[in-house]
Amino acid sequence: MPIIDGKSSAEIVRDFTGDDTGAPPSSVTIEVITNSGSKVRIYIPNSSASSSVTIDGKQV
Repeated sequence: MPIIDGKSSAEIVRDFTGDDTGAPPSSVTIEVITNSGSKVRIYIPNSSASSSVTIDGKQV
């Protein structure tokens, strides 16, 4: 995905939210439901902390 390829998590958050939103957001969370009904959650912090992915509440 070009918007995230080779970028830091802070750069990804900025690219998703822009840089003129007032106070910078602390993170971006993307949640989707798959065709099979699984809930996928992608958490991207606006810091050097680790990103995370969970499927049905279980970290992968």
